[in-house]
Amino acid sequence: MHQQKLLLMLGQSLIGTGFFFLYIQHVRSVFETRTNIAHLTQLERESLFRGEDALYYSFYKTLTEAPDFMSGIERLQNLTDIEYPRNVNVIHRFHVLPELIIGALYHFLRSHQRLGLLSLFSCWRSDDIRLTLEYGNCEGQAMQFYTECVWLLGGFTMLLIYMYGLLLSRNMFGGIYAVTSYIMFHSFASKIYESPAARENFAFPAIFMQMFYLCFCINQLYERKAHSLSILTMVEMSFLTALALLCWQFSTVIFASQILIMMVPWILNSTTQTRLVNVFINEYAATHLMAIWLAYSVSDGNKRYIFAWQLGPAIGLFFISMIRFSKQQSSPPLPDENNIGFSLKILPMGFLISIFSFCTIIDIFEATGFVRSIENTYILYRDLVIHWLLQMKVNFVTTLTACKPEYKRMDCFQLWDFVKTLVVKPYCMYGVVMLAKFFRKWRKSTEPPEEPKADVIERAKNYILEDFLEEHHISMTDILNKKNEHIILEFLDLLAKCGYDYELYKKEKAKLKKEKPNDHLQFLNDIKKLKEQIQENHKKSSEEKGRDEIHRESTEEMVEQSERKEKAANENGKKISSTGTSKKTATKLTSASSQETRANDSDDEGLYDYRQFHYVYSFLQMAVFTVIGLSIRKLFFLCFTQGCVLTSTICSLLLSGKQRNLFWSAYLYVFLASVIHPGIVNIQDEYYPNKNVANQNLQLDSMLEWIKMNTEKDAVFAGPVDIIGTVHLTTRRPIVNHAHLEIRQMSDRTEHVYSVFSRQQSSDIYNQCSQLKIQYLILSTNDCTNEINDECDLLSIWDDMQPAYRKYPQFCSELLNKNIPSFLKVFSNEKYAIVKMFSHSVQINLKFNKMPEKDM
Repeated sequence: MHQQKLLLMLGQSLIGTGFFFLYIQHVRSVFETRTNIAHLTQLERESLFRGEDALYYSFYKTLTEAPDFMSGIERLQNLTDIEYPRNVNVIHRFHVLPELIIGALYHFLRSHQRLGLLSLFSCWRSDDIRLTLEYGNCEGQAMQFYTECVWLLGGFTMLLIYMYGLLLSRNMFGGIYAVTSYIMFHSFASKIYESPAARENFAFPAIFMQMFYLCFCINQLYERKAHSLSILTMVEMSFLTALALLCWQFSTVIFASQILIMMVPWILNSTTQTRLVNVFINEYAATHLMAIWLAYSVSDGNKRYIFAWQLGPAIGLFFISMIRFSKQQSSPPLPDENNIGFSLKILPMGFLISIFSFCTIIDIFEATGFVRSIENTYILYRDLVIHWLLQMKVNFVTTLTACKPEYKRMDCFQLWDFVKTLVVKPYCMYGVVMLAKFFRKWRKSTEPPEEPKADVIERAKNYILEDFLEEHHISMTDILNKKNEHIILEFLDLLAKCGYDYELYKKEKAKLKKEKPNDHLQFLNDIKKLKEQIQENHKKSSEEKGRDEIHRESTEEMVEQSERKEKAANENGKKISSTGTSKKTATKLTSASSQETRANDSDDEGLYDYRQFHYVYSFLQMAVFTVIGLSIRKLFFLCFTQGCVLTSTICSLLLSGKQRNLFWSAYLYVFLASVIHPGIVNIQDEYYPNKNVANQNLQLDSMLEWIKMNTEKDAVFAGPVDIIGTVHLTTRRPIVNHAHLEIRQMSDRTEHVYSVFSRQQSSDIYNQCSQLKIQYLILSTNDCTNEINDECDLLSIWDDMQPAYRKYPQFCSELLNKNIPSFLKVFSNEKYAIVKMFSHSVQINLKFNKMPEKDM
């Protein structure tokens, strides 16, 4: 048995490892097919990064271009190129832990080139004639090393999905079903090939590992019925939580929802003691507090983690567990049926404690001057919630963020395709199988019972007679007694009611035995009670000592006599049973073995109780991810990935029960019907995307080439948040704004930069831009048409914010078509334009000379 378990674990590990490498190769191939990156110049490769991705990859580029890792760290701690002219500590401000780890590994491998490890990540080879000789020998290029690390993390996520599905389904087919669903619908679940530097690509493996590890610990708690304080478990959970917090700003939202789910009462399974649950909950809440402190320390004192959303729920969960523990220790303790109601009553208290503790901590820190409200980077997301719920425009940046494609609501048609494929088809097939089982039982119940054969009836009667002789320890001569004859007739009547089925007869007889009390056990209990009364009387009065001793001796003699009689009866029964067992046929032995196998099956099925909390947690977490994904399109991959994991439960014994053969035949049809057809279409869309993206990249590349060739190296740029980070990455020019709009100061800067798309006067716009020391302003020509297309058009947003200016034309539209003092268009193509801003002194001269405006 032990060797079979080892072989099974080895087979499962090999399958998971195979999926790990398969996914890496799949993502690498899709990325190469979509970008053709092996045949691009360095500028074209770097221009593939947009928004926040470009900003984070520029940090990694700064690390790799430094002579050693520590000098790169010093540059990142004193960087003036991303929020010019301010000095920014990147490690303190942004989620750069992945870039630090990859950069450190890159420097280590580069400093040990003699080991030959860096050659495994050699750069892309290209035969493009535009490439200079410096691209001919580029072993260990930083960009490919970066992307390969991202692919490895993606493969690790795939391995976790397989293991999670294996945990919920308890068979390999469940894990395979979850993994295959994830690959077939990869465009829903991940954009790793579109945005390799996205924060979720680094944070989600840690989040998913923490979720899987939590479910594993809960499962162990249910199986072992015991829990001991494990420092190693707490450290591992805290490390995974802190790692996710340091990689992604939305990690705290996910962990806050997880803590709220853990507030749900665990008294769903009577086999688990409340005390053990409370101990585990206390440790779990402590791991989140430790993770917040660890993230605060590693991020060089970033006070953003003081505002982490899971801080309040963790404190609330801790108080709830303490209240439950104190109530359980009360005398008498609460019964299980009342404990559920008590837990449900204190849930609102836990939510209130979570909210008020979070707000109180923030107020205390603000009162002491430890933090300022301007450092709360989650105000933007609070404003987004207000924008979505109340349908009101809070400010310009909130509306601008809500209009981004990744922050829009999920399309209903796209959501229905997802539900139809992963939910409707499998569970409809499951319903068909369950109906088939129901009609099969109904048909058997309606059919008239077949009359047993004479030999079967005779054999069953002989079994009953032999069992009666063994149980009552009598011989064949005593069976003619009227009392014994009456008992045997009752047994035969019961056998006839069971259709002469010996196994069913044994079950019914066992039920009758449980109802009737055992006289012998009752006699022994009476003897024990009598002995206890004698001992109590002996302690109360010393005068009755002699009498108590007499009674005690008499009772002991009675007990000894009863024990001697019982031993003699057992020996007699063994002799009789040894003579009777030779008469029993092999049919009874096979029936006993079948009973044992059924008992083992029932034990196995007990492990798949749906009331176990790791099942409950997984489904509740899926519901929370669904709400988050429907609100923010960017986070829909959470819902989809968890949905792929939960599809593995259709392959578990939780649903199949004893009809395994019927279900295994149905699984194959479910798999083919729900995955193959839409899955192949999705894979084709991944390998053959829309070619309009290539045209947009050409327009951006031409602008970046012009900037590198025609502007100074210290020229300061500003522009739309989706491309301004790309400008800094490829040209290394300083910029005044970037895509992290949740930072209050960056939000104000972005609003000033985007004022060029409004209807304000030129002097007001010039003053706002000159305060930021902008020299070149990048415009998107599609947003400068002086027309309103929809509510997310920039001009429409500005009109709602500044209704008094609606009578004026859009400034950037006038700027592209006319000469306006202090602004000069120096570059334009089909999609972008660059405007140079003159100094204030030049502006005064232009106004003084009253030069007429001319069309360029």
